[in-house]
Amino acid sequence: GLVVWGTSAMRTHGDDVAQILALLGVRPVWQPESRRIQGIEVIPISELGHPRIDVTVRISGFFRDAFPNLINLLDQAIELAASQNETPEENFILKHLQEDMARSESASGEEHSSPSDREAGVEANRATSLYRIFGSKPGTYGAGILAALDERNWETVEDLAEVYTAWGGYAYTQNDFGVSARPQFRQRFSQIVVAAKNQDT
Repeated sequence: GLVVWGTSAMRTHGDDVAQILALLGVRPVWQPESRRIQGIEVIPISELGHPRIDVTVRISGFFRDAFPNLINLLDQAIELAASQNETPEENFILKHLQEDMARSESASGEEHSSPSDREAGVEANRATSLYRIFGSKPGTYGAGILAALDERNWETVEDLAEVYTAWGGYAYTQNDFGVSARPQFRQRFSQIVVAAKNQDT
């Protein structure tokens, strides 16, 4: 799990974004003339030297507003990593995607009325299972925790977790910009083994 702020991204020229891409096993394709990113490509597992790491990102409101292009780039990288023909041991994004989709299918336990409905349901399930970029609701900022602390409006750590989930449970992708996704937010955060916020100051 990585926390990414817009001001840090500006000061470091994208260190956090580079780290996320490296963990996913994806690299930028640069346009030589302008030194701008013109796309991304997958790093083969043999070259990567370790499994693809599943990364959940909590972006700040400023990052969301200033860098929608980077949100799109990161979502493309997540999709690219998840679409590789690799084993779950080589690709933890794919591993968690398969687990989530299997769990969702067994939980629904109902047949769609037609093959096209079933296919649409599978695609929608895949899309939400690949939510990895979360932030506050469009137009809002912060994690809600400071207000809860200032107002002494909490009693347990669970109360703070509820506030954090309520404020941060909005998913950002190329197609969905700030959709409510608290169940996916909880699922992703429950699987985080290491959480980090890079400090550049």
